[in-house]
Amino acid sequence: MKAALVLSFDTTSLQQQVHEINLMLNNISTGFSSVELWLFYKDRKPEFFPEISCPLSDIKLIKVDNAHSPESYLQLLVHLMGQYPIDLLMFSSDGSGEELATRLAYRLNGSSCLKVEDCSLTSAKLEIIKPVYGNNLTARFVLESSPYCLSVAKQPCSPVKMTQMEFLKMETITLDQTQPWWVKETLTILDPPKTGLSDADLVLVVGQGAKNKETVDILKGIANTIGAQFGASRPVVMNAWADMNRLIGASGLIISPKLCIAAGVSGTGVFSVGIKSSGFIVAINIDSKARIFQIADVGIVGDVQAVLSELEKVILVEKDKKDSSHGFIEDRTQ
Repeated sequence: MKAALVLSFDTTSLQQQVHEINLMLNNISTGFSSVELWLFYKDRKPEFFPEISCPLSDIKLIKVDNAHSPESYLQLLVHLMGQYPIDLLMFSSDGSGEELATRLAYRLNGSSCLKVEDCSLTSAKLEIIKPVYGNNLTARFVLESSPYCLSVAKQPCSPVKMTQMEFLKMETITLDQTQPWWVKETLTILDPPKTGLSDADLVLVVGQGAKNKETVDILKGIANTIGAQFGASRPVVMNAWADMNRLIGASGLIISPKLCIAAGVSGTGVFSVGIKSSGFIVAINIDSKARIFQIADVGIVGDVQAVLSELEKVILVEKDKKDSSHGFIEDRTQ
């Protein structure tokens, strides 16, 4: 089976996307006869490449004129598949990767599946393993029609290194690209700035138990005081109590801090997948039967604001003690 990893060099999350693909490659029990990297770029040809966890047969560098139009990528992919047939194409976990996997499979009369964690070839059919029902179950699906177009599942942030790959065969591909008649106008909306949630060691995630925006704002202040990054569950962002780029869960960020405090979060499967890789989880909820306690290392039954306000006081007292101690030492050395 021939496989190709389809990625865009210009995306800011390239190294994280490759980390997720590497995890998938490490899980796959099916051997590939060859694995290619199909790397799109807009202006400057890439000189450094992300480290892939399996040997690559070659790299195809594909120039795309409109890097923000899915139709541009689809035209190029259809052409490439006609010239270089591939059995399995693996796309990134983001919205762009999922869209391309779905639409390309339709155009090529193949099969697509999203958020895949593992796959294997059985009797000329591809068996897929992926989470379903809000990440509460793991299911197996069988895809019968190739090419197989898959997007990988999101994973905690762990960007791979970039390298030159000097001794690998590379081919630069430049093709004519035209917008279809039905595309009348393209509007590009820039992604919001990164929050720092993906790399944070301490994260406070607030859920619907906060009850209103005023309380959420107070908890944001507490997060700042204790040196934590602030995250939110889906109900919080959907109520506009927090920005969408703070969303934690299957449809948002997957994080793995050393310590995660989940405050007022019910603990659905969709949310829990976003924090389950944390080193230590503290859950605070007024409901003693909340599902979040099932994955927590420590559970506190109580009012979210009251508990966190007490934590803030303790941390401020300890901080004052340390500051006073440092000041005393400095006085003695003068």
